Amino acid sequence: MIMAVNIGNTRISVGFFDDAFSCVKYKLELSTDLSKTVDEYFSTVKLITRECGFETDGLCGGVVSSVVPQLTATLCETVRRFTGEEPVLVGPGVKTGFPIKIDSPAELGGDMVANAAAVVSTNKEKNNTGASVVVDMSAVTTVSAINRQGEFIGCSIIPGVQMSLEALHGKTALLPNVAYSAQTVAIGKNSQESVRSGVILGHAMMLDGFVTRFAREMKTSPEEMNCVITGEYAKYVMSMCRTSFEYDEELTLKGLWFIYRKSKDIKA
Repeated sequence: MIMAVNIGNTRISVGFFDDAFSCVKYKLELSTDLSKTVDEYFSTVKLITRECGFETDGLCGGVVSSVVPQLTATLCETVRRFTGEEPVLVGPGVKTGFPIKIDSPAELGGDMVANAAAVVSTNKEKNNTGASVVVDMSAVTTVSAINRQGEFIGCSIIPGVQMSLEALHGKTALLPNVAYSAQTVAIGKNSQESVRSGVILGHAMMLDGFVTRFAREMKTSPEEMNCVITGEYAKYVMSMCRTSFEYDEELTLKGLWFIYRKSKDIKA
């Protein structure tokens, strides 16, 4: 059994996989906390899995991606305690299964690498030869482009939904602190509706625009694109998009599983 950990700016996702299947057997999420020690993270994961009746004794390996450098070593050591093995760390030199064709591949966040690995691997399994757009709506919103050859060729990075809502409230004197929820009307009748229109509906319109622009730059059509979306805020936005997105809540963790297998030269 494999342990996969994605360290995000606000959440840490932990998933457990069978060695041979990319379906998550059990998943939990923790708040990102720079002050926690290895002992605290280990004990928290152990307690949660034990209370839910999930057995972690069969772990034989692990993989970690991180966009929080201060926690990378802490969570790598936590995984090592569970598995008894040094985890695969997504970063320069790790086998991903696809080329990264950007100016500085080392700058690409581990979560984006994992998302791309999941999409490229799944496309190969399904013999899907079209270009892909991969959206991750987490603390920030990222829109990534993968061409027909299965190469990661670039991305856009945008302030996330919650970050945008907090910025509007924190940087203005009168705009309220608005909880995120689906927004269907563009013309808001009050401050809360107007803020949600700008942020939530605005995100949907923005994603549609990026799909169209990415398709043009990759010399294809939006209808031929394979569009995948993940992240905690995706469910509030994707239903308002014209683009038909395939939603995969566990895309990043699945990508880590694919990277682990690739790095260990485990064949399908």
